[in-house]
Amino acid sequence: MNRSRAPEGHKRRTAQANARLAQLHLRARGGPVFGAGLGLATLLAWSAGDWLASRPYFAGPVARMPVVLLAPLIAAVLLAPTLAGADDELERGTALPWQRWRLGHLLLAAATIGGLLALTGLRAPEVFGAYALLRNTLGCVGLVALGAAFLRARLAWLPAFGYVCAVYAATPRQIGGAAGIWAWPAQPSSVITSWLTAGTLFAFGTLWYAARGAQRGPSQDR
Repeated sequence: MNRSRAPEGHKRRTAQANARLAQLHLRARGGPVFGAGLGLATLLAWSAGDWLASRPYFAGPVARMPVVLLAPLIAAVLLAPTLAGADDELERGTALPWQRWRLGHLLLAAATIGGLLALTGLRAPEVFGAYALLRNTLGCVGLVALGAAFLRARLAWLPAFGYVCAVYAATPRQIGGAAGIWAWPAQPSSVITSWLTAGTLFAFGTLWYAARGAQRGPSQDR
């Protein structure tokens, strides 16, 4: 009887230990600050998108394009500082499987960002709404992950910020074709190539960050 309960007790203690580690990990990486910022960004995206889509002098849901570009970008910028700890040497000195932790960290963050922002665009989701918000979340998170891997977490926001702002400033009018690739954040969600581009950025950024982690500063020799 006692032997049958022993594995259950071990599993329970392991689950509790993992939950505690996850809590400490999120706290050390600035999870509460990121969560508060994401909540505020979600509220702003919802109010701005609803206001733009309801104005009679705008083109309905199509007017939400600035929100579709900027809301995922802001969320990804908020995510950037969480991609590295305060002490990389301390983290690397532990026996935790950091590749799995980094992968879980990024996937959980992307799912949270995409899920919350998608809720703000459920009104005509196919017209610069929930679908485009999900796509741009994938692309922006992927760019931030690549930025962390190559430029350090402190500067990880630069590639996503520069690229999305450049696309927004260019205001591409072409739909599909080459624009579906280079201007993927500003394309309607029906453009398949925009999804392929964003998905590729997310997959490559996630795998590279999970495998290598954030780039360390010049004073931190490998």
